[in-house]
This record gives sequence, structure tokens and C-alpha cells, in this order.
Amino acid sequence: MSRLREEQEVALRIRHILPLLVAAAVMLTACATAPPNRRSQVDDLAQQIRTLPGVAATSYTFGDGGPKGPAFFEVDVDVDVVVGITGDQVAAITDRYLADLKSVDYSGYRAELDIHDDDDVFVVPTGGRPADNGAQIGAQAHNWVALRQRFPDSTVKLRSTIEHTGTAPLLNAGSIELADAADYTAVAAAVNTLATSFADLAAGDWTISAGNQRPAEIRSSRRLPNAQEMQLWTTLNADQSIPYADVLVINNPVTGPVWVSERIAADDSALAIRLAQRHLPLVARLPAPVVYTASNQYQGHIGYHGEATAPVMVTVGGCTKRSYRPSPAEQALIDQYEKCRQSASR
Repeated sequence: MSRLREEQEVALRIRHILPLLVAAAVMLTACATAPPNRRSQVDDLAQQIRTLPGVAATSYTFGDGGPKGPAFFEVDVDVDVVVGITGDQVAAITDRYLADLKSVDYSGYRAELDIHDDDDVFVVPTGGRPADNGAQIGAQAHNWVALRQRFPDSTVKLRSTIEHTGTAPLLNAGSIELADAADYTAVAAAVNTLATSFADLAAGDWTISAGNQRPAEIRSSRRLPNAQEMQLWTTLNADQSIPYADVLVINNPVTGPVWVSERIAADDSALAIRLAQRHLPLVARLPAPVVYTASNQYQGHIGYHGEATAPVMVTVGGCTKRSYRPSPAEQALIDQYEKCRQSASR
């Protein structure tokens, strides 16, 4: 019996000590694998980029991180467009940066190239590994310059596609903030320009917004809005019998394939209901499901998991989870357009 008790006590000690040994091993491994200090290589890279045509100045931030976390560096390139920066010149900057990632081991580092002209920016978020799609990144550098030329009074931001062996590609993402006087028709024209002249960028994430005077916005992921959706967009925006601003969202991870969000100025659920009554018959012409919201917020009153936390939200051809009890007027819309006929809040 005493031997059994002794074995049990030894096993108990091991169970208590083992987590400490594992933690110590992890700390030793972190210290042993901390990346070498590459500050001099990053400084050399910045110096080389500074000598390229079209570059006004370069700067970078650097932190080696050590055992506390991954190291990082970021090269910020300011481009003087007064001399007429070209797509070839921007591509040459990205080529030099990508070549450096192949010649220097930046394992354990986070790395990014930002090419700025005032608020316009082209970003190459490679991480610490060489990119496998250098030619595509160069082509997107040309696209950034071409977009800026097509929208000279706008702010154009573009993040390049990044491909690494063995991992899913990081698709391009961009935004076009149109001039302050631009309205929804200019947003529609910008979408058409992207679809027809920059089709290779359409599968990324895009935000195209009108100016502050007449706000309107389209956000898309993996595809741009199709012709039927753009026709709905035009029709909705043209109707300002109740003043509002409209956002059309394609492939939002929370709201699904299509989301029409309408924002009114005041937190007035009765006014939001009136707007929904006017526009839901038009929204219902799109293939289901379509999420519709009307509120004083562009993002609607939608929780982290997609549940509605306040009026008005209707999923045409689908079902909405709600944390509130709908008013009789909203319930009538739910009964008319939703499939689940869900009346009780949950």
C-alpha cells in the first residue's frame, strides 16, 4: 500500500511540474528563435529605394521584437508626383522591395511597403516572406497609377494581392473616396469603371464612396455589384421623398450576399418603417436572401453574430434573429418578406 501511495505522490508531483517545464521550454525556444537584428539591411533597402526615379523621400520604422513578439519593419516611400510618377516607376519600387525580401532572410518579421502620395497609397503587405506573385504586384502598381489618373480629384488606396506558397492568397483591397461634391451617380460610374477597365481587381475588397455633401457608398467583396443590383441602387438613391443615404454591401461576412443599408438622420423608428415600406418592394426584386436595414446608422443595429438589436431589419427571403420585439408595423413587414415568419424575439 505504501508503495502505491508513493507512486501516486510522484505522479502528482509530475502533473504539477510538467506545465512549468513546458512553459520554460517555450520561453527558451522563443529566445533561441528570435530573429536576427536586420536594421542595417532595412536601412540599406530604404537608401536604395530613395535613389529610384520618382521617389522624393523614404522612411522606415523598425523593431526587432525579440522574445516578446515577432519583429517588424515598414518602409514608407513618399512619391513626388509633381514630376509625373509613372506606373513603371512605381513598379520599379515594388520590384526593388520584393527582390530584397528574396536576398535577405526576414523570417519572423512583419514587413510592408507603403507608397504614398498625400492620402493616396499603394500597399504591399508581404509579411516577412518573399511573395510568389511579383509580376501581379507590378501590374497592380500600374493599376494604382492608372486609377489615380482616372479619379484625379479622389483619394485612391490599393493594397496588392499577396501569394505565399502553401497559404491562401491575400486578395487585393482598395477604396476610392470621390470628391466632396460627388453623389451616387459618380459612385455608380466608378463601379462601372472598375468593372470594365480594371476587371483583374474586381475580385478583391472595395469601398467606393461619394462626397460628404451627398453621401452614398458601395462595399464589395469577391465581386462587384451586378447590373440588377446597380439598377436597384440607382432607383433607391433617386427617391429622396424621405431624406436618407444608402449603402450597398456585397458579400459581407455577417449579412450575407447582399445588404441594403439605409441611414436616416434621426433615431426615428417610425420614419425608418415608412422608408422600409417604400423600398422593400424594390429590394424584393433581387434574388433572395437580401438583408435590408433602415436606421440612423450605416451599419444598422446589427450585433457581432448578425442579430438585429434594434429596428429596422428585414431579411427578404430569409430569417432575422432579433434581440428586441418588433413593433406591429415592423412585424407586418417581417410577415410579408421573411420566410421564417418569426414573431417572437430571441
